[in-house]
Amino acid sequence: MFDNDITQKCISPDKNRIDTSKTLILAGNPNVGKSTVFNALTGQNRHTGNWSGKTVDCAYGTYFQNGTRYIIADIPGCYSLKSRSEDEKCAADVLCYTPSDGAVVICDAGALERNLNLTLQICEALHNVTLCINFADECASGGISIDSGTLGEELGIPVVKINARKKRGLEKVIDAVEQKRKSPIKITYGKVVENAIKKVQKTLVSFKGGYLSIRYIALRLLEDDGAVWEYVEKNSTPSELTNIICERDSAVLYMSKNGIDNAKLDEIIAVSVSRTAGRISRLSVSCSNRAQMRKIPIADRILTGKVTGFAIMLAALTLIFYITLKGANYPSKLLSDAFFGIEPAVHAFFLRVGLPKYIADMLTLGGFRVLGWVVAVMLPPMAIFFPLFTILEDVGYLPRVAFNLDRAFRSCRACGKQALTTCMGFGCNAVGVCGARIIDSPRERLIAILTNAFIPCNGRFPSLICLITIFFASSGGIKAAIYLALTVVLAILISLLVSRVLSAGLLKGYSSSSVFELPSFRRPQFLKIIVRSVVTRTLTVLGRAVSVAFPAGVILWLLTNITIGTTPLISYPIRFFEPLGKIMGLDGTILTAFVLGLPANEIILPIILMLYSGGSVLSAESSYTSIFSLLLQNGWTKVTALCAILFFLMHWPCSTTILTVRQETGSTKWALVSVLIPTAVGIGVCTVINLVSNFLCI
Repeated sequence: MFDNDITQKCISPDKNRIDTSKTLILAGNPNVGKSTVFNALTGQNRHTGNWSGKTVDCAYGTYFQNGTRYIIADIPGCYSLKSRSEDEKCAADVLCYTPSDGAVVICDAGALERNLNLTLQICEALHNVTLCINFADECASGGISIDSGTLGEELGIPVVKINARKKRGLEKVIDAVEQKRKSPIKITYGKVVENAIKKVQKTLVSFKGGYLSIRYIALRLLEDDGAVWEYVEKNSTPSELTNIICERDSAVLYMSKNGIDNAKLDEIIAVSVSRTAGRISRLSVSCSNRAQMRKIPIADRILTGKVTGFAIMLAALTLIFYITLKGANYPSKLLSDAFFGIEPAVHAFFLRVGLPKYIADMLTLGGFRVLGWVVAVMLPPMAIFFPLFTILEDVGYLPRVAFNLDRAFRSCRACGKQALTTCMGFGCNAVGVCGARIIDSPRERLIAILTNAFIPCNGRFPSLICLITIFFASSGGIKAAIYLALTVVLAILISLLVSRVLSAGLLKGYSSSSVFELPSFRRPQFLKIIVRSVVTRTLTVLGRAVSVAFPAGVILWLLTNITIGTTPLISYPIRFFEPLGKIMGLDGTILTAFVLGLPANEIILPIILMLYSGGSVLSAESSYTSIFSLLLQNGWTKVTALCAILFFLMHWPCSTTILTVRQETGSTKWALVSVLIPTAVGIGVCTVINLVSNFLCI
């Protein structure tokens, strides 16, 4: 329950000495442009993917108009106020149980009837509701016209048309909020239910929770909604509460005698809301070709086909990787030359300021060299991959990918929404773990959390690209892109397999139903994509890697240069892991690098190279040719490279993801399980590959 007043944590520093503040909540189904409206009003840059499930927490900002400061709350997209998943619970808590001055409901003009279901529920719950129809101009160009006057009359609330992406009509939103209110629509549920509502309403006349509709409270009490009971208990005296309980029980008994139990009541409410939404939609929406409204676009039939859908997915993935690989080579070489070209000057600077030589060596040959390698190798691929990936997201293709994967995950007795968390995991596994909040079932949510580590995040892609290119596709280009795409497909298949094993054993159960929306295709906003990809993704991830790379380089330098007798400290963990490494087709150095790379996957390959390069420093020459030569000198074969690639896919998650699992599950046990499962699978798969290769003498 949200007990804190939003205004207490959202008010920004005083602007022009404005003293009046009001709180508005932005609500709506997933993927209606709600967060885009929030960004336009508050001037923030919240990432808004063109698919459901992106917003799983609340964002707050301020907007000033007509001498008033408006605190704007952007809540998770939801389909109902009867919360099931964590994101819907968050949305319902803010809407229903946090004092506010009104709600602004965002609807997609192209899916008005479906969006009206939530709008009607909010109209029942709150006194001050405003409806914004997003993308109305785009629908009008396609022959679909919405009569906002009729819609407003039927709903009894102000209605405005906007285009959030183009920032059209947004100034009218606040004006509509301040309009004089009519009485919002009252949905009727039949004689028996209406009589029961009236019985409970009589006991709520003196109820003190003024911002929530008494009729809505009565209806939810009949449904035995736990959150509403808590709200009523908090705002009632003991005698009032006793009276409410007695009348509520009497009303439930009355409905039961007339054949309406709790399940039947849910059905009556759902059907009544749906019928009302349909009636209002038919009155308000006109289309030059109604058959066209019901027709599935040819593009969607192709992109979501059982055969064509997966073929296009693989082709698109390969194309993205091809462009990334081809485009990253030259800038990587320039950055490498730049970093290692100034290395002598950096070393000389440290000596000039009076640092002892061994400290200058530690900072330069350890920290700076690893830092330079990480930036040179990571930045160009990310700067290309993220914008391309974001274009697919912005245009609306990624929801189709999730829809295609839905069938696969449900066949593994997992939730289809796990496909969404899988796609999130390609950016960052910690984000994918947080994204599991959109899954209703605790069992299925846990499966999604525990298997997200199998999805290669952006921190693993540079190392995968490097190893695949130098060992299996020396010519680069399309061959390397195909291999990388197949590696990603393998990761998804492993995630599916582990999900199936978990759902049949440790987390036994069957898949639940899930709702997927296929948003309209939209023209990508290329300038915003580039800015968002560079600022909020590339630089963020690079900053995280850099913050870890420099101290990791310093620690590695110390481990390789501090000795006990004549033995460097780093030799002890290498010797410890050597037997297991040999069984897995690797060696102790590689496994030690994976352990030391726990803070961030980005630094694992640089650590391997540093440990191999004479046991003291990373080679200044970081081209793929020199890396290949260094690895060959240390006994690497194609089998070693294959096992290393597989272990990059299947090993413990980074420390950030582990802490996120602990936070999301509230359990140290599940955090440990999230480490053990991918590690055990990775050790097992690498061991089998190594044994088979030895048997076949490869």
